[in-house]
Amino acid sequence: MGLLSGKVAIVTGGGRGLGRCHALALAAAGARLVVNDLGGSLDGGGVGDAADEVADEIRDLGGQAVANRASVADWDGAATIVQQAVQTFGGLDIVVNNAGINRPASVFSMNEADFDLEIAVHLKGTAAVSHFAALHWADRGAEAGRAIVNTTSPVGVHPMPDGGAYGAAKAGIAALTQVHAQELAALGVRVNAIAPCARTRMVMASPSVDALMPRNAGFDRHAPEHVSALVVYLASSLCRFTGRVFGTEGPDVALYQPWSAETLVTRDGGWTAEALAAAFADTSPQSAIQAFYPGGRIAAVFPPNRTLKALAGIVE
Repeated sequence: MGLLSGKVAIVTGGGRGLGRCHALALAAAGARLVVNDLGGSLDGGGVGDAADEVADEIRDLGGQAVANRASVADWDGAATIVQQAVQTFGGLDIVVNNAGINRPASVFSMNEADFDLEIAVHLKGTAAVSHFAALHWADRGAEAGRAIVNTTSPVGVHPMPDGGAYGAAKAGIAALTQVHAQELAALGVRVNAIAPCARTRMVMASPSVDALMPRNAGFDRHAPEHVSALVVYLASSLCRFTGRVFGTEGPDVALYQPWSAETLVTRDGGWTAEALAAAFADTSPQSAIQAFYPGGRIAAVFPPNRTLKALAGIVE
């Protein structure tokens, strides 16, 4: 008996990269899979056979899986993914929101179409599939052992230049994770998120990522399959967390602390701009953080020094 025997799982974006690895790992643990993937190219065009190929691979290994090609960015399409799980396997226990697309751009170079697509696939797609799963669970009533695993990003929890809509969408997914964890707890649903550092087709479309994720001899800490053990854990009854974000890269797993107030100032009678300036006069403009980014955990500050220097008119 596998850890997830009898469970029904959906993996969006399950045809390639991280999604394929997650689908195979969940199936190996005993889950029955709906492998969702539009199968589009990197430029967002077309529909391919990626979902069918992974579903075939799972069945060839003795598992149970069906393919789904709906777009998570389409509200009705998201509904069909959940409907297919229920109609094919009789229920739904696990949702892995993994589908994504990448259009790297700065505030200067971004365009409306790419911005809308990033938000639609990442943020709306996560919300839509979770919405229809939640409606199904509410109809069935409270039951232990349900889980949603969302996919944020190091760029979502450590925003970087040129992250643009991608970083905003991924930060939004981290927030949705906290919201949905609170809303769905009464139905027995744990909701967590992963922020993986892994080498995938989508990630490698970003400039300079190749240098951050070198292909080393021996253990490849950026191989996507290393992330999937965390997904299986978060989907299983072994996990006791909800509403949390886990960073992962190769052998390393980090548990993030949610947003937390750093400094408090107070003044009887309220504030003026001048009074606020005086109150914060001795407060550093930077916050000390523990960042988990390609390469592992590092002590850092935000905003970074280069940002403050640029603001002061100093060019490095």
